[in-house]
Amino acid sequence: MELGSGVKNLFFLEEGTAFTNHGSYGTVPKEVMEERFRLLRLMDSHPDRWYRNTVRPMYDKAVENLAKFVGSSPRNIVFVPNATSAVNTVVKNLNLGPEDIILSNSHTYNACSNAIESAVKRCGADTLSLDITLPIRSEMEVIEQVVEICKRNVGIRLAIIDHISSPSAIVFPVAKLATELHKLGVLLLVDGAHAPGQLPLDLENLGADFYTGNLHKWCYAPRGCAFLWVAPEHRDNLEPLITSHLYKQDMTDQFFMQGCIDHTPYLSSLPALQFYEKLGGYKALLAHTQPLLDWAQQMLCHALGTPVLPVPPDMVAPFMRVLRLPHSEKYSLSRSEAERMMDDLSGEYGAVAVITCFSGHLWLRISANAYSCKEDYLELKEVLQKCL
Repeated sequence: MELGSGVKNLFFLEEGTAFTNHGSYGTVPKEVMEERFRLLRLMDSHPDRWYRNTVRPMYDKAVENLAKFVGSSPRNIVFVPNATSAVNTVVKNLNLGPEDIILSNSHTYNACSNAIESAVKRCGADTLSLDITLPIRSEMEVIEQVVEICKRNVGIRLAIIDHISSPSAIVFPVAKLATELHKLGVLLLVDGAHAPGQLPLDLENLGADFYTGNLHKWCYAPRGCAFLWVAPEHRDNLEPLITSHLYKQDMTDQFFMQGCIDHTPYLSSLPALQFYEKLGGYKALLAHTQPLLDWAQQMLCHALGTPVLPVPPDMVAPFMRVLRLPHSEKYSLSRSEAERMMDDLSGEYGAVAVITCFSGHLWLRISANAYSCKEDYLELKEVLQKCL
């Protein structure tokens, strides 16, 4: 299948808008949405039969299919609504005391930082954030910074590190970090919200203690579909945030039974991953997006007179790029101003991209997916020149 503007009709995306932010919310293919509609109709045609007999075998099949995709045993992985839910589950299951610390960093997703703060205040523990400054010259530079702060702060019990950071689209060396952190007795929670579908995964051999990823971003599932992977040694000590009928049962059972919920986003992961493979899988998507994004980034940098994010090529996310925005009298340096600029781009000019604020600058994050084409980024260039 030839990727580009010709496959845009496989999605519900509106005409006349330049979509260069697939990373935040993804988009659901028509055929996946239709399958979810079918499941919803099936559920409501006989609710009793659905909840008592139908849904659990379908759920277990979806778990098995997901496990194969991410390199996991089905016993070690459960569905959750989103990565934020998974992070909350892990940090609020930790048995922390007043001397304990959870480590984050300057590229940690804001919602996850809030979850950590909420978790530690319950038990008098503390948080610590490592400022990972730019430029980043190598993976080893980041590893050394993380190891050093853990050695200087022996109370660190758990570190949360993105596999691909949201604001900066940096691929962090989580497997190497897991090895070094475990030498110091520190657990590792990987926030892989952006990783499934964008990076090949082998969770059983990655070395993390906990790993979460979204399936609505790069895997074409409906929103409300994510997973939490738990290392076998932690399975018996982890409970979902919602306690229901299957309390004290196996981890899989407890996460399945979360009261009367809609499981169809989870069940729709099966046709979503089939769609991913129908497009050609990871290799085909990478072959389409990588040259397109490299061209778009350089074109935008030249047009705006600004540099790219200063990180090594092996730490650049495959389906995203980040470049610095020029100084603007219209937008000051803050997260709220970045949000305002995003709203202006979309609401007034018909272009969708991500604006973030870190390291003393506003930054532009662009994404590409199967339907992306050069015209999208040329339109974004014109919009940015008007907006700034």
